[in-house]
Amino acid sequence: MSGFLFERVLLDAEIQATFADTAILAALLRFEVALAQAQARTGLIPASAAQAIASSAQNFVPDVHALEQEAALDASFAIAWVKCFTRHVAAHTADAARFVHFGATSQDALDTALALCTRSALGKLDALLARCAAAAGALARQHARTPALARTLMQPAGITTIGLKAAQWAHSLAQGRHRLQTSATSALAVSLGGAVGNLAAHGEHGAAVCAALAEALQLTDPGASWHTQRENWVALACDAGLLAGSISKIANDIVLMAQFEIGELAEPDAPGRGGSSAMPHKRNPVLCLRALAAVQAVPHLVAQLLASMKQEHERALGNWQAELAAWPRVFVHTSSAAAALAPLLQGLQVNGARCQANINHLQGVLFADRLAQLFAVNMDKLDAHELVAVLARRALDERRPMSELAMAHVVGDTRLNAIDAETIAACFDQSSAVQASARGIDHLLSATPQ
Repeated sequence: MSGFLFERVLLDAEIQATFADTAILAALLRFEVALAQAQARTGLIPASAAQAIASSAQNFVPDVHALEQEAALDASFAIAWVKCFTRHVAAHTADAARFVHFGATSQDALDTALALCTRSALGKLDALLARCAAAAGALARQHARTPALARTLMQPAGITTIGLKAAQWAHSLAQGRHRLQTSATSALAVSLGGAVGNLAAHGEHGAAVCAALAEALQLTDPGASWHTQRENWVALACDAGLLAGSISKIANDIVLMAQFEIGELAEPDAPGRGGSSAMPHKRNPVLCLRALAAVQAVPHLVAQLLASMKQEHERALGNWQAELAAWPRVFVHTSSAAAALAPLLQGLQVNGARCQANINHLQGVLFADRLAQLFAVNMDKLDAHELVAVLARRALDERRPMSELAMAHVVGDTRLNAIDAETIAACFDQSSAVQASARGIDHLLSATPQ
């Protein structure tokens, strides 16, 4: 897959190769050979023609630059490619050439070729997601009881654990993986409709040829043409978009917690990675950067595919062609983000001491809701809430433990002076919050799709 230098730097080379020119050309060739063999098997074309087509394919090396120039005339790469391959077959066996691409149309060839390339890309993405989910699950178990600040609206809100955050990551990744596997089953289908989608040139052999072609290419037999019925196809891209969103959420969580002032997480060390051209002291979170940059385009690409579904009648004018341009990038960008996330999660460094220090720095105000509930037993609920809010502000302003301020207050408050120090101390015990997070981990990981 070609692209600008700036984009190629961010994207994974192995993933890009699944949609490279050579991969698409090879997939087109597989389609034409498998089509001829399926047609010969059902008696639609002579077996000798299918054999000649398969034989000619073995030494077919088209000039990509010449194909691009010719394709510009028709705005279709497949039309130029089929002409070129037909001429190549004719040079070997003239009689067989008339059976090249028999009863098919250019969209059949390109849609099937993209299905083959997408299957390859999804295989790599699936392996990456398995690594990511396993690494997140391992973090969840290892840090099930490592307390950390829970933040809402970017502000400290309560106590969670690193393990619960990681379990949520693992669950999201596994769900995304499961959705892709499910939608791929119907989306990765052969395309064989012929000129107007009714397989007219195949006569009574149409269904049998389509089934044989699907079997040969190990793709789904859709049972009908999907030239302009793109629901299953685009649904797969939408699921990739959802996964990209999950990856961006995880990378964003990590990069926020890895800020120097927070210091709760850090990317794994690697020689030469994360440096600055001007500041020798910097350690930039490059894996997070790669993941976040890669997924940035995905929502827009998915939106483009959805917008391209308004395809006209039996064959689209412009919309399908726009879809072709966007399709590979959805999977290259999403997979590249997963390729950055996998080593990030596998080597993620957790600073438990810093996590606890950030909690302690807040002087116990994270337990204000518990204290308000305790006070509300013996006074008006709104008054209790207001009183605790005042104590919380004092704790932060005066850098004094909120438990100490609470105990000093209840001694002089006739409504509350029956509350003893032990009861107040229990309000500020973080172990119950940690236990609640641990239970959440068990639930999430047990409910995670395998």
